[in-house]
Amino acid sequence: MLRNFELIVYKSYADLKAEAERSYLGFVWWLLEPVLYLGAFYVLFVLVLQRGGDRDFVPFFLCGTVVWKWFDSAIRGGSHAIAANNGLFQQVYVPKYIFPVISLLGSTARFLVVFFVFLLFLLVYGKSPAATWLAAPMVMLTEFCLLVGLTMLVSAITPFLPDLRAAIEHGMMLLFFLSGVFFDIHTAPERVRDYLVLNPMAVVIDEYRNVLLRGIWPNWERLLLVFVFSLVIGYLALSILRVFDRQYGKVRFS
Repeated sequence: MLRNFELIVYKSYADLKAEAERSYLGFVWWLLEPVLYLGAFYVLFVLVLQRGGDRDFVPFFLCGTVVWKWFDSAIRGGSHAIAANNGLFQQVYVPKYIFPVISLLGSTARFLVVFFVFLLFLLVYGKSPAATWLAAPMVMLTEFCLLVGLTMLVSAITPFLPDLRAAIEHGMMLLFFLSGVFFDIHTAPERVRDYLVLNPMAVVIDEYRNVLLRGIWPNWERLLLVFVFSLVIGYLALSILRVFDRQYGKVRFS
């Protein structure tokens, strides 16, 4: 177990370092890439669709996109996690659950940098720190647990169903528009809102906004439900990875 932990830490660090060295900008790209991503949606929703009349919309919107970007990059990375390391486990046995965890840690490291910049933006924008900011790590931990389960699940299934990657690509865009990234789920009609809150990411994004923007302590019951859902998904994913552990080496990755 200790050896697996050491492998996760070392491989995560090595992958991040290699990623930085593949571009001239290095670690600066970690900031530049999400800034371009946020800028594209800012132009669309704030400038083109004129959603920026309310001054509070800008931090509201950016909070949603920063949180969503972590989720998006983690799931997409998880769908390729095992295939990308095919060469490694063909040479030496490695428990397959390690690879989605490594991929997730890389996404998390990049998210933490962007999240810190977002907090600085809030301060510059005039948002004073509130006591509720202390609850942000708990919301972050809840999302991390959700990502552990979902990342392992997609990584466990996609090697056997490679076409699922295309479905994930399209599904993530649909989920983006259903997660309240650019709208407040509380303003949706009640019959629609009841369905929106079934989406764990809609709940998580709303709780980030509660603690960072609204000065409201998180709804612990909702976070607990997301956490329990994460445990169920994580257990299912880990079971699949263990049952088919030796089968991944026989899959032909394109």
